[in-house]
Order: sequence, then structure tokens, then C-alpha cells
Amino acid sequence: MKCPFCGAEVSSVFYSTTCPSCSKALHTCRTCSFYSPSSHYGCRESVDELVQDKDRPNFCDYFRLTQNSVKNSSENAAKAEDVFNSFFSV
Repeated sequence: MKCPFCGAEVSSVFYSTTCPSCSKALHTCRTCSFYSPSSHYGCRESVDELVQDKDRPNFCDYFRLTQNSVKNSSENAAKAEDVFNSFFSV
């Protein structure tokens, strides 16, 4: 497994696991492959409770570390927003 923030190799991820390279928390909603802001409670799984802070570690049993880069996802969203806004700017 690799850290979605910096790409460092990570052997396993538990609730309190942080990346040995960048020290970011890894067991969070935003680093989970089921994370989907447009889904109910921000998750494609049928979770029963809302996790308020998606960047903090949580005890979700559905958690699977994403193989996508969280950094690149944020950059892509910002680029898409810029393109969207350019269509409606005066």
C-alpha cells in the first residue's frame, strides 16, 4: 500500500496509523476508497452515522485505503472549478 498524500510505502493501516514519511493520518474518510462527497454521509457504503470531520481518524469497519492521490484529487477539483467559473465570468 502507498500513502495517498506522498506515495510512501505503508505496510498496514489501523485507526492510529500515520504515514512514516509525511506523518498524515491514514485511517480517515478522505483516504478511503469508499469516500464520495455526493453519497449519503459521504460514503458509498451504507454507514449508519455521519462522520463530521472527514480528515480525522475514525473506526469505520468499511475502510479501505485508496490507491488514488488525495492531493491530485484536490488539484483536479480546483481546476474543474476554475474551468466552470470561467464559463460564467463577465
